[in-house]
Amino acid sequence: MINQINKLTASLSRRIRLLVSRGVVNIVNDSLKQQNLQVSLLADETADDVERFQNYGHSSVPPAGSEAIVLSVSGVRQHLVAIAVDNKNSRMGKLKAGDSALYHLEGHHILLTENGVVRIQCKRLEVVADEIVFDAPQTRFTGNVDIKGVSSATNHMSGSTSGKDHIHTEHDGYSTSKPQ
Repeated sequence: MINQINKLTASLSRRIRLLVSRGVVNIVNDSLKQQNLQVSLLADETADDVERFQNYGHSSVPPAGSEAIVLSVSGVRQHLVAIAVDNKNSRMGKLKAGDSALYHLEGHHILLTENGVVRIQCKRLEVVADEIVFDAPQTRFTGNVDIKGVSSATNHMSGSTSGKDHIHTEHDGYSTSKPQ
């Protein structure tokens, strides 16, 4: 009797076992509307055209060797989707509870930390915008500032000397008037 039940449920049991798989990413095709992966799954199983679902507003191309969690849609092994892909060799670790990070394989990253601190670490930061507004009571630059265009300020300080109400003695001995 048990053998008969096992025979009847063998196909269903196999489909359930194969619903969720772990795999290793071989190739990524990011030229399609939905990113596709080639993934090595079981010992000798390589799946092509595995659709990779990513969270809205975020897109990435995982390096070869990344690990994936793959689902068989409706239990059909020929219709696979990757719901999570991670690379433990490049993942930022040692974050505190509540921290969130966006990171690259090479190590540059954006880190959201406690107390409202955002840390951007990179070799070069490029911002392209029609306008940039810094709304802060204090802004500090620790290195040199090179301005290619016109600079304007309500009050320019050089050292401890204000340009706003600055009066100084000219070479001929007369005092200058305040800037207009």
